[in-house]
Amino acid sequence: MSRGLGRVQRAVLAYVRSEPGGRSAIDGTPLAASVTGLARIVYGVEQPTDAQRAAVRRAVRQLEVGGHVDVHRLPVGRTYTQQRAHPRFWPPRYDRRLAVCTGKDGCPGCAAGDRPSKYFTADVVAMFIEHFGSLAEGDRQLWRATAHGWHLYPVPLPRPADDYRTYEVEVTELCVRRALTEEEHAQAEQRAQEFIRPHVAALRAALQGR
Repeated sequence: MSRGLGRVQRAVLAYVRSEPGGRSAIDGTPLAASVTGLARIVYGVEQPTDAQRAAVRRAVRQLEVGGHVDVHRLPVGRTYTQQRAHPRFWPPRYDRRLAVCTGKDGCPGCAAGDRPSKYFTADVVAMFIEHFGSLAEGDRQLWRATAHGWHLYPVPLPRPADDYRTYEVEVTELCVRRALTEEEHAQAEQRAQEFIRPHVAALRAALQGR
């Protein structure tokens, strides 16, 4: 059955078949072993490297495809905080920035992919005055723009402070146990139902007594 498997696959399969974690007190199925725990055994180290865990993870997935093991993710008892954008602001928002082209490699407008314009109509003059806030400053910037032109290019706006939500994310790890037979699955389901039946009866009695 194990013919054609690689060294890591054979080591993983042999270990999970030994049911190292014992069996569940609820349904009697073998308890799963984590990828990190498997990597410790396979490579004989206390703290496996990322490469070693990745090798074991690949082996586990290949064994799963072959029907040798059952694979699922289990929480490891840790969480971390993650900040995610609120979905109502998913579409990006932009502002338009008016700037004089510097004619150099570091010009922001050129870096944004905007081709400098050298048109100086009355509307452009009014736009410069409105953007820079005064006739004197608008005129000064227009004079500077006569050298290399000017840019009007989009700039992404930062998200507002209330545009993010903080979530507690549960850390899980890939875990594996030997594949169960159909008979073992049926027995496990029967045991699980027997385990929860008294709790269901007690809950119903409590609800009826309200």
